[in-house]
Amino acid sequence: MRIYYAHCIAIYDTPQEQRDIETLQQLGFEVVNPNCPESANGYKVLGMEYFRQFADTCDAIAFRALPGGSVPAGVFAEIGFFRDKGKPVIELPSSINLREMSVEETREYIRECGAR
Repeated sequence: MRIYYAHCIAIYDTPQEQRDIETLQQLGFEVVNPNCPESANGYKVLGMEYFRQFADTCDAIAFRALPGGSVPAGVFAEIGFFRDKGKPVIELPSSINLREMSVEETREYIRECGAR
């Protein structure tokens, strides 16, 4: 199964990019990474339309948001290409420790939802 790895160019050639690729490969995916000369050239000629092709050639998209949770415009456009095709969109985890709820916060949330 082929998965397109959408991420901000600021992450290109970093340990984070390598960790993400390894994680996706360990999950059994063949990773299509836009961090390559062909994609750079395609973008120069066609802009973001170049990346639309990957929605046809891949089964799903995995993306990495920025540390604060924002999604860069280009990555968001790529996600849209896959959504338009009805293909799965997977967000790679980010800042998990910052989103952790305490046991008491979790219990309060469950009460507010009416589950208990």
